[in-house]
Amino acid sequence: MTGESEDRPPRGRKQRVDFRKNRGKAARDRTWTRRVKAGDETVHDAENVENVRAKGQLSRKRTIIIRDDPNQSGWHKGIVLTMRGLVAEVDAEGRTWACTLRRKLRTLLISHRVPLAVGDEVWFSPGGAAAGPMPEGVIEHVAPRRATLLRQYERRQQVVAANVDNAVITMAAEQPKFRPHLIDRYLVAIHAGGIRPILCMNKRELDEDGSAAEAVARYQSLGYKSLFVSVARGEGIDELRGLLTNQVSVFVGPSGVGKSSLINALQPGLGVEVGTLSDLDRGRHTTTTARLLKWDFGGYLVDTPGMRQFDLAEVKAVDLEAYFIEFRDRVAQCRFQNCTHTVEAGCAILAAVDAGEVSQIRHESYVKMFTECRERERY
Repeated sequence: MTGESEDRPPRGRKQRVDFRKNRGKAARDRTWTRRVKAGDETVHDAENVENVRAKGQLSRKRTIIIRDDPNQSGWHKGIVLTMRGLVAEVDAEGRTWACTLRRKLRTLLISHRVPLAVGDEVWFSPGGAAAGPMPEGVIEHVAPRRATLLRQYERRQQVVAANVDNAVITMAAEQPKFRPHLIDRYLVAIHAGGIRPILCMNKRELDEDGSAAEAVARYQSLGYKSLFVSVARGEGIDELRGLLTNQVSVFVGPSGVGKSSLINALQPGLGVEVGTLSDLDRGRHTTTTARLLKWDFGGYLVDTPGMRQFDLAEVKAVDLEAYFIEFRDRVAQCRFQNCTHTVEAGCAILAAVDAGEVSQIRHESYVKMFTECRERERY
């Protein structure tokens, strides 16, 4: 390519290299010890993946894929606190580093679509002298994620948080209005990500007619851990703190429900900014980007911006039924194996809705999400 040296290897993890002349046969187990002692460098070929093309100029080359070793000397292990553009703030043993992601690693993680997110466990190498208040580093390796909360936003997949144990769905009894359909969306994404959901209803003192408490009771009857909390009265704070101790938890919910006030009540002095409601009964964003904060009582929290909508990511329409826990024991009773539980005759789910055994509100949430997932899969 014009302007680049012909000897420079292409970008990315895959690299074309010349064959070694007169190299020996592939190493076998019984010869490794003898060959290592003899200093035979071709033994290292056994640790790489090799593809060879049979024809043309490329047949004189080979492709090797080098496997990263996270235990390299000089690397530090840390956890991503927040993302600021292309720079990640990483906590390593109480010290915060400003790290960039090595370009070849971005290529290697291209299948993730979001190669780095808050909560990721990383290994990084120290960079040069600090140009700002934080020392600099380069992220060399990202550990596989054990749990991930995803959402779809403007046709792109967004990782809300990685490697979290709990997802605290925070809603308000009023101001803004209680939204059960949004709760159902959160629950599907949380189940799909392998995270434990906790439903937290804040501003309990505003639930004058008891409608929000009745809605939360429906989730309690399904086995979901649900709490009634009032930051103004100090109710339920200690119980919630006990559930979050020594774990990584993410707080999700629309703006204005009191997430920031709740976090400050859990740990006084944390200093999370608290906002107010607008004239349209909508919260104003006080958290503008996801960030990982450390609890004094052990563990971490991921504070996220308020989300007025939550579109599902990587959830197929055919799999949606598995994330509605009240459907699971009834699916096998449907007349048709490929029943969508929307309009079919002989559907056990629809029969349960008519009998009052399954919440009609929950089923409406399912139908809406099923339609959206099916529509997305067509394109």
